Amino acid sequence: MRQIASRLAGVSLAVLLWGVAPSTADVNVTLDPSRNWLGYMNVFDLPVGGGGYLWGSPWGTADLAAVFSGSALRLSPNTNTYNPSDPYWVNPDGSGAKWMNANMYVEDTSYVGQTVNFSGQTLVNSFVPGYSSRAFIKVLDPALGWATIAETYAPLVGGQPFALSLSVPNTPGLVPQYGFVTDGANANPATVEQLGHVLIAPIPEPASALLLVVGAMFAARRR
Repeated sequence: MRQIASRLAGVSLAVLLWGVAPSTADVNVTLDPSRNWLGYMNVFDLPVGGGGYLWGSPWGTADLAAVFSGSALRLSPNTNTYNPSDPYWVNPDGSGAKWMNANMYVEDTSYVGQTVNFSGQTLVNSFVPGYSSRAFIKVLDPALGWATIAETYAPLVGGQPFALSLSVPNTPGLVPQYGFVTDGANANPATVEQLGHVLIAPIPEPASALLLVVGAMFAARRR
């Protein structure tokens, strides 16, 4: 019994530390489907063709493809550009002809002058080689042609949390963003499931995490 009490004390301390209020200069964000998520697609030639940048434009998030189911977000290879009768998008062998850099993000100018901490947990990452997703925080400057003046990325490893942090310069007009970017060739909708996907969820609230851990400990003790 003393062993269980000791473990609970350690868990309680960890949860308390996790729940410590951030400084007023920090903003903590996680995956929240209620935020205004935006989409932007950058299109490149395939690496085998030199990988040159072609164009970019705002896109619907579902077209990226990035889709919420409850509080979980699923990231998949892009398929809405796949048109086998159009050689711009599809090679003669049926493979995708363009490299898609799909960005899904929240944009919030109130973060200027603050440190943004972005965290979540990757439930699944089953992408095959050639496809990848990362979490990011960026700062764009419209006065410099929307150049990215600061950025940081974190890999999305299945079964593991991710966390990244970036200090946003205190310069009026800057545009901070946080979100996810998925890279890879556009894909055939009929076979896209073979290429894998990423499933992301928010970090649980501290109280919920404590209840889950305590429940697991007592369940183990009863066995």
